[in-house]
Amino acid sequence: MSPLEALDHYPLRQALLPGAAGLPVFATRGPVDWLSRPERYLVVCEGRGGRIYAAGELALDEAQQVLRDAYGRKVVLRPPEVHTFDDPAGGGRCEPVMFLRLKSPRAHGAGLLKELARRRVRILEHDVRRDELVVRAEIRLADALGLNAAAERLTNGAAALWTWLSRYDAAWLPPPPEASR
Repeated sequence: MSPLEALDHYPLRQALLPGAAGLPVFATRGPVDWLSRPERYLVVCEGRGGRIYAAGELALDEAQQVLRDAYGRKVVLRPPEVHTFDDPAGGGRCEPVMFLRLKSPRAHGAGLLKELARRRVRILEHDVRRDELVVRAEIRLADALGLNAAAERLTNGAAALWTWLSRYDAAWLPPPPEASR
């Protein structure tokens, strides 16, 4: 695997475009300190546009809200992208693998486990206690997108979900068949 670059710690990216009139904040290059929270996300200006570098989906949501609060509709958000790279040593494509921790009331366990299986989660361990389910697992970031919203919907907001970057690894599961999307 190639040496980790500074921005590889932010595996979720989203391009930003200034509105028709443009924004002065995009005129310079580099991180915008007052819009960034380096432990969660960076907002970086790249001349005529910018980019959000986020540690995960919740951090990206937070950065989007900060930009909406600061600039309203003057900033156009492009679709998010999962950062991948070609490993010159291994010859394969590397993608972010997230560590996932899920805690939920036991009553919602079956539905959540079914959702995790649908998203091809690699469960490392799960504990079923008297009144709660705790799952520790790994998931490709691409498969994790939208999982927070799904867990909230399945549990009426009773589940807590945490993800963080574990590592970049060769694609360890085949892509889902197109018919099931």
